[in-house]
Amino acid sequence: MIRNVRTYDHFCLTARALERVGDRWSLLVIRDLLTGPKRFTDLMDRLAGITPKTLSQRLRELEDTGILTADREPGRREVWYRLTPAGADLGPIIEGLNRWGLRHAWRRPQAGEPVHAEHLLRSAVLAIELDGGEQARWHFRLDGGDYLAEGDAHGWSLSAAAPAAPADVTITATSHDLAAYIFGGPDRGIEITGEAGQVERFRRLIGAMAAVAEPAAEAPAGQSRLRRRAGARVGGHLAPL
Repeated sequence: MIRNVRTYDHFCLTARALERVGDRWSLLVIRDLLTGPKRFTDLMDRLAGITPKTLSQRLRELEDTGILTADREPGRREVWYRLTPAGADLGPIIEGLNRWGLRHAWRRPQAGEPVHAEHLLRSAVLAIELDGGEQARWHFRLDGGDYLAEGDAHGWSLSAAAPAAPADVTITATSHDLAAYIFGGPDRGIEITGEAGQVERFRRLIGAMAAVAEPAAEAPAGQSRLRRRAGARVGGHLAPL
């Protein structure tokens, strides 16, 4: 009998889960569907480096295992992919990986490295949340797309959609310019509109990603890359050294 290389052949729920979502790109496809349904081209745009063949294969596999559904309509060329309830249940797992990445694998974007608006904003709002967070509602218009970042006492969320009601602040920019600004650069090419107090509050909070983390090269291997800050919290506890 030929062993299926995608199985681990022992009883373990972690192994069972990885047999379904542990292939390369699978969790990243799920990550990008957590903010809402996407088309094939939307996913290609976010998954820099994946080939159309590989993405098609991963989508079929995730559909076969009940992680996502494909919305196909007769006469319509576009297919929309969305998470099933089982796929949405992976949201906290992705969030946990993001938190681990910020603490132990963080680095600044490299020269020439693709930076998608959604991924940049996901990292920024997580850093704000870990830094203590505040209640806010921001509308980002980046690279032709709309994103809504909302924070309250329960945490922050990000959705790939324009707000149904006016936000506290609206930010219009390119991902490149916003990334430069987040990491201490000038606000060149960035338009920020809203009441003066809300705009100032946005400027203060958006720098949290640079303020609570330090470049990987500056932190000893295996140690957290979150700086100690008064009020900085991880999972409700003070961030460790």
